Amino acid sequence: MKPVNPSPREQSPILVRAMQWLDDCAKALRDTCERKKLLLLGGVSLVYFVTTSLLASRKPMWNDELFTYFIAQAPTLSGIWSALLTGADQNPFPFYVLTRWSLAVFGVQEWALRLPEMVGVWVAGLCVFSIVARQTEGLYGFVAMVFLFVTGANFYSFEARPYGLVLGFSALAWFFWLQATQGRSRKLTVPGLAASLASAVCSHYYAVFVFVPLGIGELVRSMVRRRVDWPIWFAMLSALSPLVFLAPLIEQARTYSQGFWARPSLHSIPEAYAVLLMPTPLLVLAVLLISGAYSLTLSLEVRHPTLVKHSRVPLQEVAVTCGFVVLPFIAIVATLLTTGAFTFRYALPMVLGVSVLMAVAFWRLFQGQPVVGVAFLLLLFTGFGMLFVRSIHSTPEASLGKVYELITREPIISFPVVISDAHSFMMLSQYAPHELSSRLVYLADPKASLRHLGYDTVDRGILDLKPWFGFHIEEYSQYLEEQPRFLVYVNGGRPGGLNWLLTELASAPYHIELRAKIDDHLLFLVTSNASLQAVSLKKQQ
Repeated sequence: MKPVNPSPREQSPILVRAMQWLDDCAKALRDTCERKKLLLLGGVSLVYFVTTSLLASRKPMWNDELFTYFIAQAPTLSGIWSALLTGADQNPFPFYVLTRWSLAVFGVQEWALRLPEMVGVWVAGLCVFSIVARQTEGLYGFVAMVFLFVTGANFYSFEARPYGLVLGFSALAWFFWLQATQGRSRKLTVPGLAASLASAVCSHYYAVFVFVPLGIGELVRSMVRRRVDWPIWFAMLSALSPLVFLAPLIEQARTYSQGFWARPSLHSIPEAYAVLLMPTPLLVLAVLLISGAYSLTLSLEVRHPTLVKHSRVPLQEVAVTCGFVVLPFIAIVATLLTTGAFTFRYALPMVLGVSVLMAVAFWRLFQGQPVVGVAFLLLLFTGFGMLFVRSIHSTPEASLGKVYELITREPIISFPVVISDAHSFMMLSQYAPHELSSRLVYLADPKASLRHLGYDTVDRGILDLKPWFGFHIEEYSQYLEEQPRFLVYVNGGRPGGLNWLLTELASAPYHIELRAKIDDHLLFLVTSNASLQAVSLKKQQ
């Protein structure tokens, strides 16, 4: 027997009218998404650039971004090459050239420093929209685009590191591959595929992982067609050619892999998804609940008319999408077997596959119902707004003010101030008032760092790049021989803020005294035992 569904007459008239009104509104918006795609893309892009530009302008540069900032401003291009030859910063030379160009055109400021990444994530959004809209419809193309902006890509859209660029070039390569496999303008799309992949590799070395999902897709396509598309394989192979030019830098960067601060493990796989996708799982759950409640009011015969036409996604496109989705697994296993260095952002292109898969799956699962798509889109825009509000209020400016207050209210303000961790030191040295920044010191000791923390790359890097930074950086043992008394600032609220310094000092002939505290910000006075004995003898005399 067929399930019996209540007819509209048996339902509440108010409910019927309300559901009809929702359907009409959703269908009108779906039609608008089809008829005015370019206009709506412009509107979404405007919202994206305005909000991201505000964040890019307000957020102080943190440790890694300051590496980008100072290296890109080397006096000459050969100076950038020399800095990268130290191996201390493991990003390709072209990334810094692009950043240098942005600073030269738009001025030396935070917004200009982050502009390439802002554009990269935006391009990724456009490509995801195009991929999904072709498989489904415009409304769900916008769902995929905004979904991408609410993943971990949101944070990297206003950070001056290459991950937003890698995301953009990876999405562009996927777009060109699709166009080329469908025979569209192959004189442009095949070279576009090669150029996009080469640009991704020139942004970050680990972008080579992006070749895997595209390679899987093309391999599946070759098996389905029973013949090889040699121009596409040649395009992907030729995209690796920049690595030949960058080989000396890669060789030096490898020297940092042994003591790298982030090591891969199989436990990192679920963590990578959690970090790179939050808060989208909560939004997806909300859509499922809303869709489930809404579906109870519908007849089972409801079906989107275009589902018949788009009943099956080509197998090679499914393979590419799934390849991007499992990218963290691929990257972590590969780094476990090779470099031994991995952090979650290296697998950021995974969000491309999830964005496409989620939008297409919802379109098919709920039979293209426009109400579901509109509900999803509204929730995603809400999530995007919440991320913007959270980011605009979480800038570390207030923290810098607390540090300034903590140090300047201490009566012994003439002493130098040693900052225990490199992240706080770099930010304070860049943004604190001159009367404070001129007193700041960082003590580096790679051996002590390796002994206490298990890695040495942070201290090695800050020593190797000292000529480019212009900050007061000293070797730990040498500084202790020359300075009998100094202050030590510790940011106890930041992961890694305690570092190795206090532990090392506790085992040395020094007296450590807590002098001031504001929340998690601590200030210690460190005095050598020899200095204390000299003062004691002087008092006795």
